[in-house]
Amino acid sequence: MKQRIVFHVPSLRGGGAERVFVLMANEMARRGHEVTLFTWNGEGPNAALRVDAVHLVDLGIPIRGDGFGKPATIGGLIRSAGFYRRLKPDAVFSAPEFANLITGLALILSFSKAKFFPSFHAAAAIPSNDFGSKLAVLLSGLVAARASKAIAVSAGVGRDIAARGVPPAKVEVINNPLPPAVGKQGATYPWQAELAALGEGPVIATAGRLVGVKDQKILLRAFAALLKTRPGRLVLFGDGPLRGELEAESRILGIASRVLFAGYVNDPTACYAAADLFVLTSTSEGFGNVLIEAMAAGVPVVSTDAPHGPREILADGKYGTLVPVGDAEALAAAMGAMLDQPTDAALLGGRAADFAVERIGDLYEGLLVGH
Repeated sequence: MKQRIVFHVPSLRGGGAERVFVLMANEMARRGHEVTLFTWNGEGPNAALRVDAVHLVDLGIPIRGDGFGKPATIGGLIRSAGFYRRLKPDAVFSAPEFANLITGLALILSFSKAKFFPSFHAAAAIPSNDFGSKLAVLLSGLVAARASKAIAVSAGVGRDIAARGVPPAKVEVINNPLPPAVGKQGATYPWQAELAALGEGPVIATAGRLVGVKDQKILLRAFAALLKTRPGRLVLFGDGPLRGELEAESRILGIASRVLFAGYVNDPTACYAAADLFVLTSTSEGFGNVLIEAMAAGVPVVSTDAPHGPREILADGKYGTLVPVGDAEALAAAMGAMLDQPTDAALLGGRAADFAVERIGDLYEGLLVGH
C-alpha cells in the first residue's frame, strides 16, 4: 500500500548516514511510495544522488562549523513541527543521533500519528563532548518512547542502543545498503594522473573523513613499514580537519612522495577501480559502508576490528583480514599478506550482494507494514 514517507537528515554533506537516506528515499520512491527528503540544509554532494521522484524540502538553515547553533536549532525544531503538521506523513525515518531527538520532539509538538523510525549509525564508543551529542544521549529515552522501531545499522550498534535504554523488542537491525555503481563512463579526474605520478607498485586506498576516529595516522605508519619490504602507493580519498596534520605526518615518515591526498571524490566507482587493496583503520565504526563498496568492486580489504561493523561485514575474517585497532605493525603485515594472496573477487562480490539496495529496501518496507 502506498504510503507518505519522510526521510530526514540535517544536511546532505558527504556523510555515510546522509548517503544511506538518499539511497533509501530513492528506493522507496521506486516502489511507488510518496517520498519526501526533508533537510535543514540541502547543500552537499549527496544532493546529486536524489532522483526526481523524491521530493526535496530544504529549510535552508546555514551550517556553522559542524552544526547549526542553538538559536537556529530551536527555530529548526519549530519549523520541523510545522512541516509534519502540514504534510501528515505515515512514516518518518531520521538520522543521525541528534536528528532523531529533534524529529521525536517535532512529531510530539505536531501531534503527528506517524510511525517513527530513528536510525542509529554510530557505535557508542565514539567519544563526543559537544552539547548536542550530550543532550541526545540524555534525552534518548524520549526518542525510544516515541519510536515505533529503532533501526541499528549493525548488531553491535543494536546492543549499544539497547544498553542505553531502547527496549530490545524495539531494536531492528538493518544494515546499510550498497550504493549502485553510478560512475561516469570514461570520466577522468586530476587525482588519477597524480596517482600515476607516484610511480610503480600496487595501490592501497582508503576513504573517509580525515578525522580522529578514522585513524588514518596508523595507516600512514603501517604503509611506511610496508615500503621497507616492497614498493607501493597510498591514496586517501576524503577531506577533513586533520588533513594538514596527516600530510605533515607523511613527510615526517619520509613517505610523502608515495602518498596522495585526493580530497573528497563523489565518484567512488573510479576510486575502487584504481585500488589493489582497500584499508579501513577506524577506531570505531557503526557499520563501514566503504568495506562493502570495495568488496562489490572486487577489491580485497583489510580492516581494524573496530566496534562494530567490520567484523560483521567480514564475517569474523572470512571475507577480509581484521587487525587490532591502533596496531601499525599488525596492519602492515596484513596489508602485505593480502597483496600477496588477495581474497577471491567473486567471493567478495557475493558477500557485497547481501547488502543490495533492493534487499535493504525490503526490510525498510517491512517496517511500514509491520507496525
